[in-house]
Amino acid sequence: MLSSRRAPALLAAIAMAAAACSPAATTTSTTEAVTSTSSTAAPTTSTLPAFSIEGAPEELAGVIEQFYAYTTGNSNQAPPMPEAVAAVTPVERETPTEGVASVGTFREQQVATVEMGEDLFVAVDDGSGWRIVGGSWPDLDLQWFGEFPRLVAVIGSDARPGENQERSRGDSLHVVGLDGTGAGGIVGIPRDSYVAIPGVGNDKINAALSRGGPDTLVRAMEQVSGLEFEGYVLTGFEGFMVMAGEVLGGVEMEIPFDISDDAAGAFFKAGRQYVNGVNALALARVRKSVSGGDFTRSRLQGEILLAAVEIVKVKGFGAIPVLMEGSDPWLSTNLTPEQILTFAAAAVSADLESIPNVVVPGRGGSVNGASVVHLSDDGKKIWADLADGSLEPR
Repeated sequence: MLSSRRAPALLAAIAMAAAACSPAATTTSTTEAVTSTSSTAAPTTSTLPAFSIEGAPEELAGVIEQFYAYTTGNSNQAPPMPEAVAAVTPVERETPTEGVASVGTFREQQVATVEMGEDLFVAVDDGSGWRIVGGSWPDLDLQWFGEFPRLVAVIGSDARPGENQERSRGDSLHVVGLDGTGAGGIVGIPRDSYVAIPGVGNDKINAALSRGGPDTLVRAMEQVSGLEFEGYVLTGFEGFMVMAGEVLGGVEMEIPFDISDDAAGAFFKAGRQYVNGVNALALARVRKSVSGGDFTRSRLQGEILLAAVEIVKVKGFGAIPVLMEGSDPWLSTNLTPEQILTFAAAAVSADLESIPNVVVPGRGGSVNGASVVHLSDDGKKIWADLADGSLEPR
């Protein structure tokens, strides 16, 4: 087995303040009963019941209603949505009539989740109107969160408050993969890995960010892995603390061993416990006091990522737009709001027991007096496994 799997206790998450989970909008949109005529050889007229969606803008509620009219065969006019969803075969069925929407803003675009019974919609309004960009509809045996596999670089820089997080050192380097079936993988790269950096030369991979910016770091990570990423998300120290603490409300996770690290400011007893934003950052920086150094540090960082996803699972899909809005000021990314929304929804839909967390292997060494990590060829199998979005054995 390639991975270090999470203990079941690690998956337990804390309940958050109700306000943090509340939908951004508080209005209720109600649509009138709509009569639509199908364009079959023998036109028939069908009536859909009225829809009531708490928190939904009127236009978004109309798009949801049109989805149900289209997928029940009551209309041949599809709402704005991906071709893969529009290609579904209509099924005559009883549709939900009540739901709840959560709406937020990210990069000046509105993002939303709408839950109608067991059905989930994720939608975006980029200024041209609401459109469905993904979702899950059990009655149609359909789930769509984009094309898979999906691979995203998740980067934490060591930028302190006031420093440029895009031109500091890369302190936490992970590739998160999802395969679209509920499985995935997290692969950490030790920050001191001595690699070839495009346009720079040989150096520690964490120098790629300070010397060339996010694009250079991502190219270096792609070169190490042999994979192509969809994009990246990046934050610094302050952003990490705010997102882990104020935005998420902290996480609950299993600390595998006692930790006392003065340099990182990390002091933990082994066991499952609540970790706030300040302590999460301290835990993510542990290195000198633990066996395994950079490798253990990277594994702990991956566990924090998994714990963060678990807390969103506890909150529910409605938390995603709220969390995106709260994270907006602290994130650097080349992903669109649609990409982040659908990736987050896919991650929350996944089985976290099927997302192993591993670190590429290597050995410590020295170059020009500096401590470095030389990655081993054994890592090639890990990257080959992640190519389909999952580290789970097939």
